[in-house]
Amino acid sequence: MINHHIFSLAAALLMGMPYIKAEDQSARIIVSNPLPQPRTEMVEVEASSLPVAPFVIRDSRGSELPWQLTHDGKVIFPATVGPSGEASYTVAPGKPAPVDERVYAAFYPERVDDMAWENDYAAYRAYGPAFGASGGAAYGYDVFTKSTTRPVVPERYFKELVQKVSYHTDHGDGMDVYDVGPTLGGGATAPLGRDGNLIFPGAFSEWKILDNGPLRTTIELVYNYGGGKETRLITLDAGTPFNHTECRFEGFDADSVAAGVVIHKPTAEEYVTGADYVAFNDPTTAPGGRGVGRIYVGVVNAQPGVTTRYMPLPAPKGKATGHAVTVAPYSEGSEYSYYWGSSWNKGRFMTFDSWVNALEDMSRRLRAPMKVKVER
Repeated sequence: MINHHIFSLAAALLMGMPYIKAEDQSARIIVSNPLPQPRTEMVEVEASSLPVAPFVIRDSRGSELPWQLTHDGKVIFPATVGPSGEASYTVAPGKPAPVDERVYAAFYPERVDDMAWENDYAAYRAYGPAFGASGGAAYGYDVFTKSTTRPVVPERYFKELVQKVSYHTDHGDGMDVYDVGPTLGGGATAPLGRDGNLIFPGAFSEWKILDNGPLRTTIELVYNYGGGKETRLITLDAGTPFNHTECRFEGFDADSVAAGVVIHKPTAEEYVTGADYVAFNDPTTAPGGRGVGRIYVGVVNAQPGVTTRYMPLPAPKGKATGHAVTVAPYSEGSEYSYYWGSSWNKGRFMTFDSWVNALEDMSRRLRAPMKVKVER
């Protein structure tokens, strides 16, 4: 276990955090929940509002909580708050306990420039420059199923690339049986052209890993396609089935953007379109295959003016018939923000109904976020 979240006084000063006398190095973080339901979520505060590290965060019972310093100067930690309630957390000098890695990201040039990342729910892949240069056509996000909470990406790539043990077979903790192809896959974006058709991305051309655990991984991917440029900032926290993606689009002849999931035969009717979310019960690349199961994918988009619908492809692409999409207005220079994710019926969500409930719950949370304040 690695103590990734301890940072030095010198680093803190470089971030603009004020020097605080030892006797004043304490604070209280108050988290309030406006919803009439219990919530456990990753919350964040400005690092500059807290005492200089090292410090320990404890809940009202005195239990220590894990935390992480992010690339953009935030301290994040998991907060649990009761229905319509409030929770208090203390920040005091001390050496924080080591934190188990629950998220991970890595770039794999040896696998035609894959970018792969994961948390305790699922793992994902985006396709990079070498893949695009080879003529590969997989535009959206791939999904690696998981039936364990521990990181699996390093082991799977090692087995696939070095030991020649295929990650397309379940060896006890999940596998890659999701079909992306020339589609949005498990939750990617695409502008809607003036003709009403999706302008599909190709492979990403640039990448950065900005955070890499133990509680959050953040990836920046740049795509150049359709006469424009798209920059995606993908954040995945421990303890949630959903990635958060913030996009910026430049140079596209479009006034709206879709974020959605591909629909495959033979279960092309098993999709749901809610007011601000879409969900699909995907049959995987081997429908009905022994032990393969089903993959649940979905998007939640709480932006103003969002609509949802099914968009058929002009012509089927293999088993892909179309997309279930959320569509929201977009103006160049603004931020396009949405959430997307997946689960496996051998993983954290056992039924499609429970997955749809998770999307509806995420929609409620986004429209009533928890409020966080720091008292010194």
